[in-house]
Amino acid sequence: HKGKCDLSRRNALKSLSLLSISSASAAVMTSRPLSAYATSELFRPNPLTNPILEQVRIWDQDEADNIKYGGELASGSSKATEFDQYVQLLQPILSVENDITTIDQLLQSNNPTTRDNYLDIFQKANQILSKPIFNKVNFKKAFNAFADNIYYSDPDRANLYLGGGAIPKSTQTIAYLLRNDVLTNLEDMNAELQYLLRELEKNKNTAVGGEGGLGLEDLYGFVKGAKQGMIKYLELVPPNELETARSMFKTQ
Repeated sequence: HKGKCDLSRRNALKSLSLLSISSASAAVMTSRPLSAYATSELFRPNPLTNPILEQVRIWDQDEADNIKYGGELASGSSKATEFDQYVQLLQPILSVENDITTIDQLLQSNNPTTRDNYLDIFQKANQILSKPIFNKVNFKKAFNAFADNIYYSDPDRANLYLGGGAIPKSTQTIAYLLRNDVLTNLEDMNAELQYLLRELEKNKNTAVGGEGGLGLEDLYGFVKGAKQGMIKYLELVPPNELETARSMFKTQ
């Protein structure tokens, strides 16, 4: 008898649960028109377009990228989608271009003849390369903020990149290669400057250029490489954005 009672009790509870679920379902159904349930997969809204879910996705991506790439990637919260944002994101890149041009002019336009002339030029160039933007992580982050390969405006592609490491477009691939080329030349330029400064500072009789003097061919080559790389990089930027960005940079 006890077994039958337990069985009856379980059946009763089961029936009550099913009844509760059915009642709840009915309540939900009556609160929405039937047409709301006749959705086609083709026209179902993409959940990634939900701004709250998108922001959560970006935060998760930022955390994963900071771990994987050591802070080199720009945050998805600052992705460039508007004309004005592109113009703003170009400002640090134009500052790099301006600094490279300044170093080139220091080397080419002053016609140095003495050790002290060269020492002054090298110290000024070294001061420029000591700016925070020329730190490797800061440099890459500034350039990645403009040509980021992680965050896409197309929400249907966003779920492909939740784990980090998106497949960039061909133009973005070229931009990254040029960015790395500029960075490599800047790092080599800085190393060469440090060498020249050490040599000049430890011996006041050290000559620069000419037979028996410190050679400058490598330094000139690194400056030329960085300058050409920046020219090619900026050729990838849409003309209208670049023109507006240059106008803004000149007023700063």
